[in-house]
Amino acid sequence: MKYSHTRLSLSILASSMAFATLSVEAVESGFELEEVVVTAQKRAQDLQDVPIAVTAMDATALRQAGIEDVKGIAQRTPGFSMGTFMAAQPQLFIRGIGSNGDSAGGGEQSVAMFIDGVYINRSAGGSMELFDLASVEVLRGPQGTLWGKNAIGGAVNMRSKRPSEEFDASFEVGMGNLGLQTYRGLVSGGLTEQLAGKVTFSRKERDDWIDSAADDSVHTGGLDSDSIRAQLLFIPSETVEVLLSADYGSDDRSGISINPQIGAAENGAVNQFASFAPEIDFHDTMLEDAGFQSVEGKGVSLAIDWDISDTVTLSSISAYRETDTAFANNNTGTGLSTFSVFELFNFAAETSEMLSQELRLSGDTDAVHWQTGVYFNNEQTSRAEGGDFLIGPGGPLLGIPAFLEGVTLTDLADQRNETDSVAVFGQFTYSVSEVLDVTLGARYSKEEKDFANTGTRGIGLFVVEDYDVTAQESWSKPTYKLTANYQLAEDAMIYVSAATGFKSGGFDGVASTSLAASTAFNEEEALNLELGLKSMLLDNRLRFNAAIFSTAYDNLQVLGSIEDGVCTICPLVTLNAGEAESAGVEVEATFLATQNLQFSFNYAYLDTEYTTLNTEGLKEFEGNSLRNAPENAYNIAALYEKDLDNGGAFTARAEWIHKDIAYQSIQNREAGAIPEYDLGNLRLSYTSADEQWEVSGWVNNIADEEYLAHNYVQPGFGVLATAGMPRIYGLTLTWSSQ
Repeated sequence: MKYSHTRLSLSILASSMAFATLSVEAVESGFELEEVVVTAQKRAQDLQDVPIAVTAMDATALRQAGIEDVKGIAQRTPGFSMGTFMAAQPQLFIRGIGSNGDSAGGGEQSVAMFIDGVYINRSAGGSMELFDLASVEVLRGPQGTLWGKNAIGGAVNMRSKRPSEEFDASFEVGMGNLGLQTYRGLVSGGLTEQLAGKVTFSRKERDDWIDSAADDSVHTGGLDSDSIRAQLLFIPSETVEVLLSADYGSDDRSGISINPQIGAAENGAVNQFASFAPEIDFHDTMLEDAGFQSVEGKGVSLAIDWDISDTVTLSSISAYRETDTAFANNNTGTGLSTFSVFELFNFAAETSEMLSQELRLSGDTDAVHWQTGVYFNNEQTSRAEGGDFLIGPGGPLLGIPAFLEGVTLTDLADQRNETDSVAVFGQFTYSVSEVLDVTLGARYSKEEKDFANTGTRGIGLFVVEDYDVTAQESWSKPTYKLTANYQLAEDAMIYVSAATGFKSGGFDGVASTSLAASTAFNEEEALNLELGLKSMLLDNRLRFNAAIFSTAYDNLQVLGSIEDGVCTICPLVTLNAGEAESAGVEVEATFLATQNLQFSFNYAYLDTEYTTLNTEGLKEFEGNSLRNAPENAYNIAALYEKDLDNGGAFTARAEWIHKDIAYQSIQNREAGAIPEYDLGNLRLSYTSADEQWEVSGWVNNIADEEYLAHNYVQPGFGVLATAGMPRIYGLTLTWSSQ
């Protein structure tokens, strides 16, 4: 670990805490920051009273920042990074901890996502456009008690807007460059005295904007996304509330747009598929087939809250979700006219069904808030994945017989998996005094997987032998949390916590041999120690929160490729890295400088390290940084709001986003990293005097920065880099009945 940096981080937090305890003479300003209400502990609380590192954004903040997807949330949350290899496989990392495996027997995220309390079980479910949200909360660090399943890196808690008793309607239309069009709307209101309903929809289109230098008829980058959600809120009495929700969403895009020359241009690396081809622009490809990506998700949930007495509430969340995913991507970034040996398409088709049930009992006494419950989850996933190899005239260079020219050979892994998860949990907060609270939480989790995999050898680059295997494995673990929070002053609180996390093991999908297919990787465990500060200063005009943490991981699951001499092009497999550490400092501040001008700032410093690597061939990389863990990342934003003489209002928001270099492999290959980048965004809005109309002009990536959305060095291929979005701008018009 970089101990000098760690000591610096300690001094930063110590200075912050000292600053918070200063007696600041408040100047009556007549304005202050609004309270932020979160449900990070499964109950409504002021953000400043929650002893957890939480970033919260309400509907207004999401709209003002133009956030429409999880990547937008990650860019504005300290310690949160998101890789976007493709829509069907988003990669979420908090404090350097995440996962990007996608097999049927091991495709869970380490950063768990929830919508209205329902777990999103497959990674593809996190790629949908965000709409109709009342708030988003990002909980950083292991959440092994109340949130439970696989939330070892953190949790993203999204809450939709509830149906209103009064009539409410809104409609939004937007357009921009690259053929961008968006349409969103909602209708909500009372249906009877006890029943309210709501329907919302969202549609987003964008044209293909990435050209191929190899074939002028091939274009990529476009998308076509649709979402709809319907809810019924039934309140039969003062003590019972029932919310029925149903949703559907689809996301169709062209395939990933690998530019095989970016590695050579940016990092001095050579990609064997493109080193001899004509030079192309940063946002171009050499594809001869655009490929495709498709994600479809749907679900229904029933949430019931029953106040059994004045102090005790029973809550139930029942849910069913289904996710269908399919893609076919050219993983060389070139066609046969450029690289004549072969053309490779990686493909998958997956269907996953999940049934979950949570029962939670909570209550209050004069000195104790408590909650306890049980959780059950059943998932069934079928996934066919592999590679299609179209043999070209240069095939004999790799020893492929000449008579196979023009033939497509397929390596295929046909996977089936069923997972049963059960857990029992409890958490109790005891007010020792008016200034000291102590929280104790515990959870016991057990997970069992029944896995089957049939491997078919085509060309023998991924799958080197035919196999048909079945395997069963189970994992169980108690996790706990101990927190003490102390009120330094009326508006300043410090907390210290120790928390553990657990993520079950699993099985790899595209395996080279029967042994690899039937051998499970182990569960991972985490212990997080954290010291934090929550404060409101300067007459409630400055919200200043900070945390310093150190997390130790055992059997950390990482995706990597090991050249073992068996596979020609070795598939990515999930490995247990041994031990790893992640430590750092996170700071979030919001300052209301005047009644019209607000500044916000967040910063994360990360010091991460693989301390022990047990896998053969990786020992030499001990001491390297974790994946998607930039050492420094920050976001600065200024928001100016001004009432106009005509009764309308003008709003301007400008922000700057910075990320240091982020490695994408255990080996910390420079060629396969996402280089340091900076992005600037600007949004200007006018609201009419009756507050029914709003028109906004916006531009993202205002400097047209060339940056990478994803990058990786695949042994046997070379650098597989995907360019991020160029400058994009547009206008959005919104009408609201209220």
